[in-house]
Amino acid sequence: MSSSGLNYSLLSIPAYYVFAITPHVYANSILIANGYEPNNANPKASLSPSAVKGKVPDAVFQKYQRAENAQSNNMESLPLFAAAVLASIIAERTTLKGAAGLGDDPTGLTTFIGAWFAIRAAYMVSYVQIGDHQTSFIRSGFYALGGVLAGWQFYKAASLLG
Repeated sequence: MSSSGLNYSLLSIPAYYVFAITPHVYANSILIANGYEPNNANPKASLSPSAVKGKVPDAVFQKYQRAENAQSNNMESLPLFAAAVLASIIAERTTLKGAAGLGDDPTGLTTFIGAWFAIRAAYMVSYVQIGDHQTSFIRSGFYALGGVLAGWQFYKAASLLG
């Protein structure tokens, strides 16, 4: 906790939500840049693949789909991230080990949050930019690394809780 009284680790959860929607914003921007006008009165329908396909070049359509899929996957990862953050905060606040003796960050939560954002950023960029099958395994590696990182964070919280 900082001297301002805010728990920045807890605020990383809504920050991740905002971060997670950036591929959706990018998807819209590439459609608009290629002459497609989404209908804000019915955005889900106007941005569905069936509504977009054939109205922009195929390479743009493929990138749009990958960006939307990256955004969906980010949202699917939000509960895992939030639970790891909350488990760590609880472990740090409710144990004597967290209260005295192991420093300000006994679970390494600050490092986890920074690493999570870095890995997810690399995941998003690789998801959107890599369009071929062979190279797409780079994206899968980032995805797996994020899962391992979250699992390790849960382990550290569980170890502190005993």
